[in-house]
Amino acid sequence: MLGKVFKLKSGGSRHCSGQAMVEYVIVFVVLFGVVTAMALCLFTVRQQSDRALDLVASEYP
Repeated sequence: MLGKVFKLKSGGSRHCSGQAMVEYVIVFVVLFGVVTAMALCLFTVRQQSDRALDLVASEYP
């Protein structure tokens, strides 16, 4: 298993395969999507709470 991830070059140094980079990119994209969705939810909830506070604070009988 480890031999598939790290391949030995002729000089003996380790070389990381492209699969690890693809996995890092996928994790970054998923994490960015989750953070964006949470920010959108926070923005929506804050707007709704501001509207509710405006209705409570109004002096309309």
